[in-house]
Amino acid sequence: MTLVLTAAALVLVAIYIHVLVRRVDVGLISLLAAELVYIAMGPNSALFGPIHLSPLDGVSFCLLLAGVIRTLAFRRGFSSTRIFAFAYLALFAISLMRGISANGLFAAGNEAREFIGALTATLYFLTVPADEKSIRRLTAVYLCFGACLCGIVVLAALGAPIGISAWNGADLRAIDGRYLPSDGAAALAVCGFFSLAMSRYQRTGIFLKLVPIIFIAFAVYLRHRTVWVMLLASIAALPLLDRRLLRSILPAALAAGFLVTALAIYGGTVQGLAGENKFEQAASNGQTFTWRLNGWKELVLDEEQTPLTMAIGKSIGSGYWRVDPVSYQVVVVVPHSEYIQEYLRVGVIGLLCIVLFAVRPIFALWRLNRIDPAAVFPSASGWALVVFAILVYGITYGIEPHSYALIGIANAIVLEQRQEATAEDDGEAWPLVMATAGEGVE
Repeated sequence: MTLVLTAAALVLVAIYIHVLVRRVDVGLISLLAAELVYIAMGPNSALFGPIHLSPLDGVSFCLLLAGVIRTLAFRRGFSSTRIFAFAYLALFAISLMRGISANGLFAAGNEAREFIGALTATLYFLTVPADEKSIRRLTAVYLCFGACLCGIVVLAALGAPIGISAWNGADLRAIDGRYLPSDGAAALAVCGFFSLAMSRYQRTGIFLKLVPIIFIAFAVYLRHRTVWVMLLASIAALPLLDRRLLRSILPAALAAGFLVTALAIYGGTVQGLAGENKFEQAASNGQTFTWRLNGWKELVLDEEQTPLTMAIGKSIGSGYWRVDPVSYQVVVVVPHSEYIQEYLRVGVIGLLCIVLFAVRPIFALWRLNRIDPAAVFPSASGWALVVFAILVYGITYGIEPHSYALIGIANAIVLEQRQEATAEDDGEAWPLVMATAGEGVE
C-alpha cells in the first residue's frame, strides 16, 4: 500500500512539474498561495510528522525542478543577466556541496531554504514570457495576493486567530495591531506601487484609483519600520525614476496618511488596535536596528574569515553564531539582512552577482520609461520602483520568494524588450541591405 501511495504521489508531482513548465502563471499562483498559508497560519501549521516541511518548501522544490527544465529550453539570447544568474547558481552549488560535506545533509538543507527565493528567481521566473498579456496576468495575480493579505488583516482585527496571532498564539493585546509579519506589509507596499502605476498609465475607474491608498495605508498601519523606510526611499527615488508617478503618489500617500491617523486615533480607544502611542514607540525605538547592526559587525568581521571565505562564502549549514556585544547573549538566528546573508554563504562574488541581477532591470526599465512608459504593464517605471523597493527592504530583512519572483520577472521583461528591439533593428536593416544589393546588380 505504501508503495502504491508513493508511486501515486510521484506521478502527481511529475504532472504538477509539467504544468509548471507549461504555465508560469500557475507557478506564481502556487508560490503566492503557499506564502499565504505560511503567513496566515504560522510556521507550526507546516509540520509534516517529525520533519518541518511547509507547503512553501514543496512548491519551491517543484519550481526549482521546473526552472531547470525551462532554463535548458530557454531560447532568448545569452546576456550579462544570465551570466550573473549562472555565476550565482554555481557559487551556491559549491557552497551547498561544501556544506553537505562539512555540516551534514540536514544542516545544509535546512539552511538552504533561506536561498530558495534567489534560486527560483534565476532559474524559473527569469524564463517567464514577458509579452503584455502574460505580464498583465502575473501582475493581477500579485495584486490578488495583496488583497488576500488585506483580508487577513481585517479578519485578525476582528479577532480571528490568523496572521501574527497564529504565529505566536497571542491575543490582540499582545500583537498591538501588527497583524502581518514584515514581509506581508512589504508585499502590500509593492501592491500599492503596482496599483498606483495602473491608475496613472492605464484606463481605470474611480474605485481602482482608491486601491493604492488602501494598500499603502495597510502597509503603514502595520508599523514595520523597515516598510516605512522602504516607502520613503521609494518616494524619494521617484524624481529620478518618473516625475509623473511622483505627482500621483503624493496625493495617494497623503490620503493614506489621513486614513492611518484616523485609525490610530480610533485604535487608542479599542482593545487590540494600535493607538497613537504605538506609532510613537515604533518611530522612536531604535534598539532593534542597533541589535542587528551589532550582529552584522560580528558576522562580517569574524576572525575565522579568510580571503577564500570572503570571496566565495562559508559553507551552507555552518550557522550564524555570534555574541551580542551589548547583552553578551549568544545569537544563532539569521542575520536579518539579505545582503549580509548572501555574503556569508556565496561571498563577495556571489553577492555582487545577485545584486547586479536585481539592479540591472532598474536602469533598463528607467531608460525604457523615458521612451515609452506604457511599453510594459502597468508601466516601466512601476516595475523599476517595485524592484528598487524590494532591494531597500533587503537591507534589514531577508527578501522572500514572492519578492524575488518579481525581480526575476522584471529581468525577463528587460530581456524581452531587448530581444524585440534587436528584431526591429534587424527588420529595418534587411530592406536596406536588399535595396543596396539590387542596385549593385543593376
